[in-house]
Amino acid sequence: MLFKDENEFSLFPKCFFLAAIIFVTLLAGHLMFNDIDELSSFLKPYAINGDFNRQVVLMFCLVFYVSRLIVTVFIFLKRKMAWSEMLFVSTLMSFALFSFVKVGGNSYQPIGVLDYFSILLYLIGSWLNTISEYTRYLWKSHDKNKGHLYTQGLFKYCMHINYFGDILLFIGFAMLTRHLSMVVIPLVMALNFIFFIIPRLDTYLSNKYGKAFKKYAEKTKKFIPGIY
Repeated sequence: MLFKDENEFSLFPKCFFLAAIIFVTLLAGHLMFNDIDELSSFLKPYAINGDFNRQVVLMFCLVFYVSRLIVTVFIFLKRKMAWSEMLFVSTLMSFALFSFVKVGGNSYQPIGVLDYFSILLYLIGSWLNTISEYTRYLWKSHDKNKGHLYTQGLFKYCMHINYFGDILLFIGFAMLTRHLSMVVIPLVMALNFIFFIIPRLDTYLSNKYGKAFKKYAEKTKKFIPGIY
């Protein structure tokens, strides 16, 4: 992921990303809520059969996440996105989201206490990510704040609280599948944030904001509020 001072809408890469995640959402819904006899022959082996209530919850989480992601990419995200980055993100995101719905949708375990906790994690993570991005977007929309580092709102408690929100919601999403292997997805995401994305973003912010960023970094946790 590249961080540059290039404010470009990147319409076509973003439209490709939008098409990819909408396709995954529609495909998951088609495989989940259509009778197997109504599916095309080449799709029948991929039919999703499991507990209906769990399928509804998983589908809601998918649609809700995709809706938020579209807003983030097309409204909140102002920087340029290269085709290489968008292809990489589109592939990984499509795989992760479809895996959650496919694996979880095939589970016949009824919704229980663990699932309520998972939904809570998902909602808290979604709120952290969206509210942090939204408040920063509003702050930066004022001309007087251009060229200044945003350290208010939820970013007072964590330098990358939006990424922390992503990890929480993906942990909740993974837990809803009731399959241990799915926890690998948020784990890989967290490692990617910690060892790749955050260091590169911090370097960019340090070069752009200098002493203001250094002062902010010295007194604020990096990724997990109160811990790291």
